[in-house]
Amino acid sequence: MNIYPPVICLLVLVMMAHVQNNNAVDAPPEIRQTVHRLLGHWKFQGTDTEPKNKEPSKVALTIDCRPTALGAAVVCDFRGNVAGSGSVEATAIVGYSPDEHVVRWMEISSSGEYHDHRGDWKGNSLEFQPLSYTVFRKRYTEKFSLRFPSDGELLLKSVTESIDGVSTIVGTATRN
Repeated sequence: MNIYPPVICLLVLVMMAHVQNNNAVDAPPEIRQTVHRLLGHWKFQGTDTEPKNKEPSKVALTIDCRPTALGAAVVCDFRGNVAGSGSVEATAIVGYSPDEHVVRWMEISSSGEYHDHRGDWKGNSLEFQPLSYTVFRKRYTEKFSLRFPSDGELLLKSVTESIDGVSTIVGTATRN
């Protein structure tokens, strides 16, 4: 039995992990800020105002963000309920792209939405460019932002326009 190939593979893996860990330490501040701001278990309370409804619906979510890619990004799982609409789930991968100089928020949700937001840090706020997308042949444009007034607080605002009118989700999440 030749022991050299497995040993060489193991050494290469150790060296790659070392290089990747050093890259995470030397990461641009935007990478560290993006991961640090979102990391953790969050409880979100807010409202969803839809054009067809007279009153806003209550939204309650848990958001669990854990590190991925050796600390270069986070994976966030959203689970919860929108009063009158039922359960909702979504998963997002969020990270800063040093090549593009933007934060990428790539999300898939149980409502059939697939998003690839691009945004910029402006102080304690993360402002995303308007995103146009289609669900069930209906066109939408979303304006999305996050604000972090303190280390354990996140304010979310999402305004989505369609032929039916404007939908607005706003609320506050606190980190546990």
